[in-house]
Amino acid sequence: MVLLLPLIFTTGGTRFLARQLVQRGFTRATPWDSWPAAAALGMSAVYISTAVTHFIEPQRSGLVAIVPNFVPWPELAVTASGFAEFAIALALVLPRTRRWAAVASIALLLVLFPANVVAAGGVDNPAAPATALAPRALLQLIFLGFSALAFYHVRPRAFSIR
Repeated sequence: MVLLLPLIFTTGGTRFLARQLVQRGFTRATPWDSWPAAAALGMSAVYISTAVTHFIEPQRSGLVAIVPNFVPWPELAVTASGFAEFAIALALVLPRTRRWAAVASIALLLVLFPANVVAAGGVDNPAAPATALAPRALLQLIFLGFSALAFYHVRPRAFSIR
C-alpha cells in the first residue's frame, strides 16, 4: 500500500504544478495540464519505485519467492519484469509513447497478478511481500484505473491571456 504515496503525490503534484505554470504563461507545461498526463507520471513513479526492487537484495529474493510455480526461470522473470517496469515508466513520460505504455501497463499488471495471489498466500521468505489478497487486489485495481486514465489523450488547450 506504500505505493499509493508516489502515485498520489506525483499525480496530484504534477496536476497542481502544471495548472499553476500554465496559468502563469509557461506554455511548456501545457502537455502536463491534464489528469491523464498527471496519471501517467504518477504511474511512472510507481513503476520506478517497484522496478528498483527487482535488482536489489533482499527485495529481489522476495520477488523471486512469489513467482508462481508455473513460470519457468523465476529469476529471469523477475529481471524481465523489472526491465519492463523501467521501460513502461519511461514510455509513460513521453507523450508520443504514452498510449502504448498505458496499454503495456495494464497488460503487465494483469500478467503479474498471480504473483500477488502467491504472496497473499504466504511464502517462506522473509523478504517476500506479505499483504492480504483484498488490499493487493484493490491496489492493482487502482493502478489499472490510473493506467487506463493515462491512455486517454487530452489535446493541450490553447493558452490565451485575457
